[in-house]
Amino acid sequence: MNERAIKKLRRKFTLTALISFVLVMALMCSTIYLVNFFSAKKLIQKSLDFISDNHDVFYFADYNDTETSDKVNKLSRKKSDNFFLEFLEDIFNTGVDSSSEFIYSLRFFTVSFDSGGNAKKISTNHIALIDEDKATEYAKNALNSGKEYGDFDGFSYKVKNSGNETLVVCIDTGSQMADSRRVGNIALVLTFVGSILAYFFVRLISLHMIKPEIRAVEKQKQFITNASHELKTPLAVIRANTELEMMMHGEDEWNESTMNQVDRMTDLIGNLVTIAKAEESENSEELSEFNVTETAQKEADTFASLASKDGKTLEREIEENVTMTANKGQLSQLMSLLLDNAIKYCDDGGTVKISLSQKGKGIKLNVSNSYAAGENQDYSRFFDRFYRDDKSHNIDKGGYGIGLSIADGIVKQYRGKIDVSWKDGVIDFSCHLKG
Repeated sequence: MNERAIKKLRRKFTLTALISFVLVMALMCSTIYLVNFFSAKKLIQKSLDFISDNHDVFYFADYNDTETSDKVNKLSRKKSDNFFLEFLEDIFNTGVDSSSEFIYSLRFFTVSFDSGGNAKKISTNHIALIDEDKATEYAKNALNSGKEYGDFDGFSYKVKNSGNETLVVCIDTGSQMADSRRVGNIALVLTFVGSILAYFFVRLISLHMIKPEIRAVEKQKQFITNASHELKTPLAVIRANTELEMMMHGEDEWNESTMNQVDRMTDLIGNLVTIAKAEESENSEELSEFNVTETAQKEADTFASLASKDGKTLEREIEENVTMTANKGQLSQLMSLLLDNAIKYCDDGGTVKISLSQKGKGIKLNVSNSYAAGENQDYSRFFDRFYRDDKSHNIDKGGYGIGLSIADGIVKQYRGKIDVSWKDGVIDFSCHLKG
């Protein structure tokens, strides 16, 4: 994993942590708001029940009058038969009785109707903003709604039928609903501010966490570069000694084998250096818009003779004037790696094909070749470094299992994707690079 991949992982980690935090905060704040809202509604309903059940006491009640106050204090709420419900009422403070100051803080009015729908008793002693005419109008609207409980214009009401009389109790719930909205707004602000703070905290923490990984990557690249340079000297000595021996004693299978292995080691070291340099320059490469068609034609010309020499055919399907903003050297290397791989593993007398087309601001590049033995291959591992399939990627073909890994790295630098598929005896490497 290179430095760019680590930073990309850091961004994903930050985004994932932030989304998780926002979801948890949203869940908690929504739960607090909903519990508060429904608790307030439940408290209002209980208050309506309490007032309607004890209407006779509240009708002309004056809380400053000792006799009336004593009557109110003797009232008590109905206990629930369910212990759990009773427990919830105590926890969320939704129970109503005369022992709570809440009942004295309610703003309400009551209107009694006879069987003919005429208002008989109107009490507005406990609310200042509503006169008897307005109280009668509101009560009739509640009565005509046909509902036992309901809400309108900042009031909650209950309609209670008892014999020949119908009682309508209306409570001003503006302050209670305002409190619920206030809790919801506070929860929303906390979620927003908390998300911003969490973002910066996670970024700082993640930056501290990835520093050792970045240092490890730098040391790894430095080791590869240094080791490659150190290995070049003994390889040069072995080559010189072997060449001298071949001059003095002639060529034989032993010194020829030694030279082949020296060549392989030299190429391998060169590839390792290429990988290290490519990762070092990932973020510093200069990008410019250029004609990708010309680059593809040049690479195809370069490998056409090699394919012909091996008895294979190289076909082209390259669109004209395909352009992209990228590093020209990287795309040239990408095409070279795919064409070299295709020619190496193409069946004898088979066909290699390169296709190029414009895809928005990016490009689509396909390189395919005849590959009869490709039906049961593990294509998911083709882009692993040093991966070789025993049946086809054998030592006689050359290569080290690095080329496709480098190609995959180049494609990912352009936010693209490289896929490999096999059908009807043809293996196809498909690359989509975004501009």
